[in-house]
Order: sequence, then structure tokens, then C-alpha cells
Amino acid sequence: MSESKPKKKRRANFAMLNREVIKPGYCVSCGGCEAVCPVYVISIEQLIPKLVGACISCGACVDVCLRFKQRKEQPKYDDTSLGEIIELYKGHSVFENVREKAQNGGIVTTLLLNAMSKGDIDSALVTGHITDLLSPVPVLALNELDIKKSARSKYTLNPALTKLTSIKLSQKNSVAVVGLPCHIDTLTNAINMKNLGADYRVKYKIGLFCMSSYDPRNFRNIITQKLGLSADELSKTDCARGKFFFVGSDGTTDIKIKECAEAKAEGCKYCKDFSAEFADISIGNVGVDNDSNIIIIRTQAGKELFDLALKENVLDVEKIEQDKWSEVLVAALKLSSIKKKTAKPLPPIETN
Repeated sequence: MSESKPKKKRRANFAMLNREVIKPGYCVSCGGCEAVCPVYVISIEQLIPKLVGACISCGACVDVCLRFKQRKEQPKYDDTSLGEIIELYKGHSVFENVREKAQNGGIVTTLLLNAMSKGDIDSALVTGHITDLLSPVPVLALNELDIKKSARSKYTLNPALTKLTSIKLSQKNSVAVVGLPCHIDTLTNAINMKNLGADYRVKYKIGLFCMSSYDPRNFRNIITQKLGLSADELSKTDCARGKFFFVGSDGTTDIKIKECAEAKAEGCKYCKDFSAEFADISIGNVGVDNDSNIIIIRTQAGKELFDLALKENVLDVEKIEQDKWSEVLVAALKLSSIKKKTAKPLPPIETN
């Protein structure tokens, strides 16, 4: 009896990424695949990765993709944990003008401004906007003005990691990256693979709490049709207590988050990371006052960034002792648990 031939291992390339992640609808448009392609033939078009040239089958896009890694490794998630915590704080920026222009407590903006003013970072990868808050764009902030202009949360998809290429081409070597859990998870993969030199170029990973992102077109339609609002008139968007809040010239209008379910990005439905567990420092506004932030220090790098701000007295914060962590984090833990339990399962990859 002849021996059966071993199955031929499939080459890791864009075709594999397309077959296993993009076509099934698992992609979350983080932009990592475009950024790491060494021959620049992947382009995020209308939030979908497209092949625009000849793939050389290097496998870089597959290596960094968080959804491919999830399908391949089928990791287990602890729904009673928010990940590694070294220290925990709550509070806000001391600068009133920052708090007015930023989101909630202005901690992220202040950390970046302080680090840049002290020469601790030479740039920051942030999310800005050109036309309105529902049309976010990745920005490589090179000065304090760029950082200030990028303040405030945006709740629609943004391929932020496409700007990693700009970091490499501009020879920046001390970069702070601000992103949602999907951005941070993919960036961590790129750092581990030493792709784009991210392992030494990215100094800090600042993660933002996130339940989900939304498709910009569908989200815009809901706001226009249900609320009669124009996106270009919005000065701030926020979410709390099960609602979205939109601040415009006529005041604040709200809508229940569940009424926006049809606009939820398909790729976000498979995410189980609420608090950016792979960040150096994670920041959100859950279980604290509207003008404050929860700050989770996760790594020594995150502690270094935060301690630099404390040293310069630019933060008004309270350190939470460990025996009070569960009390302060009860709301965050609840949301994290809900996200992990309700996320759609990703099927394992059946072929190599």
C-alpha cells in the first residue's frame, strides 16, 4: 500500500489573509497589513484591504493580523480579568484648556504633550479627522499642535496602523502609539515580529477602552435619519450609560447604543479585548466622573510615561491601592466580561 503524501503547506501570503480573514468578514480594518507589506501592494480601500500589485508571499501581513492569530491559536480569555495591572489611578489633566478640548479627563492628550515637550518622544501616532468626527484618519503627530488637534474620541473604524510606514520613512525612533485594542494587539504582533523596526521605534503603546467601532457610512446614516444631525456640526461624541451623546451647536442629543447596532462593524463582533490588555498603559472613562479617566499601568514602559507626567505635576490623579482595585474597576470588569462572553467565536483554521 502506497503511503499517502503529506499535505503541502500553503504559502503565507495575501491570498491566505484574504481567504481566512477578509472574505469571511473578520477584518477590523486596523491597517496593520498595509503597513507591514514590504513592497507596498496592500491598500486599505473603503476600509477593506485590497491587493494592488504583485504579492511576494513574504507572509508579513499574515504574521501581524490579530484575527488570523485568533483563528490559528484559539486563545482562551479570562472574563474576570482586565489583564496585567501594575498600578491603578483615576483623575484628569490639570490643564482646563486640555480638558475642554479633549475627551473626558484629557489624560491621553496630556501624557503625549508632556512626553513630547520633554523630548521623551519624537512623534505620536494618533487619530485625527479632516472633515468631521465620524471620518477619522490616522495622523503622525510631529508637534504639540498636531496632538491637540487629534483630541476627542471617534467611534468609527480607522486604519490607524497604516501610519506605521510613515514612522519608518521619517526615521522616528521614539514613538507613542494611541489606539483601540485591535490596533494595540496588531501592533504588538508587529513588535514581536520586529517588523518595520517597531520593536525599537515604538516606545509606548497607549490603549483606549472600547466596546466596539462602527461603520462610518452606516453610523452617519443613523445619526442623520434618526436624530436629524449633520456630522460636520458635531463638536464632540461620547458614550456612557448605554447611550451615545452628540454635542452640536444646538446642544447635546443622545441615542441608545442598541439603536445603532446595525452600524456596528462586522469585524468588531469577534473582539474580546475591552481594555487594550496588550498596551503599556490603558485609559478609559468607566466607573468614574465624566471629566475623569481610569488609568491602568500595565508595564514598566507605561509606568515610565506616567511617572514623567507625575514628576512635572501635569496630572491631578489619585492612586488606587490594590485592595480597592476591584471596587474601582467593577464597571470596567462588567463591560469587559460582557464583551468576552458575547463576542462571536472565530472558527479555527483547518488548513496550514
